[in-house]
Amino acid sequence: MQTATVVGIVSIIAIILGPIIALELQRRLDTGREARNRKLWIFKTLMSFRATPLSPQFVQALNLIDVEFESKKENEKAVLTGWKVLLDHFGNMNDPRVAATAQEKTATLTTNLLLAMGKCLGYDFDEVQIKKGVYYPLGLGNVEQEQHAVRRGILDVLHGRRRIPVGIFEDRFPAINVPVIEEEEQRAEAREAAEALPQQEEPKKLGG
Repeated sequence: MQTATVVGIVSIIAIILGPIIALELQRRLDTGREARNRKLWIFKTLMSFRATPLSPQFVQALNLIDVEFESKKENEKAVLTGWKVLLDHFGNMNDPRVAATAQEKTATLTTNLLLAMGKCLGYDFDEVQIKKGVYYPLGLGNVEQEQHAVRRGILDVLHGRRRIPVGIFEDRFPAINVPVIEEEEQRAEAREAAEALPQQEEPKKLGG
């Protein structure tokens, strides 16, 4: 009798708690899936725009690393460390002592960050693949450089560091003379018009 009672109680508890436990497990799975998708978005965005580190998408993805990756997880801790090193380098780029090698070091630190992030998310990339395995058309690079040059030129003019050259040209065009032939044609047309007018008859004399 006691065994049957215990089994009945356990069955009732299972019936009540089963759906609750199942919903909680599903919620945790969905939360983990969404968190992974957000991390994948950051990684894919950084990989897509790694050839144009000045693009807004690349900068936005970098700034979301601290939000989505956790230092408590060992595999994500390396990602946060790589981001901190890169961020510290960005803060020192105005130092003249590192200006000469800043671009090369930026590429190296960005590669290290992407390697750590790819390993964390289950991707198997090597350093050469991340650095060299990217397509960026030469024409697009030229357009970007020209846009920067135009922007810098306009800023120099606005700040008074450069002037816009202005040229003055004298008006030395020859005077337009009407040919003599045209004057004669005009006189001939005037005579023809006068001859075409009806002539008035002379009054008749009376008493002849």
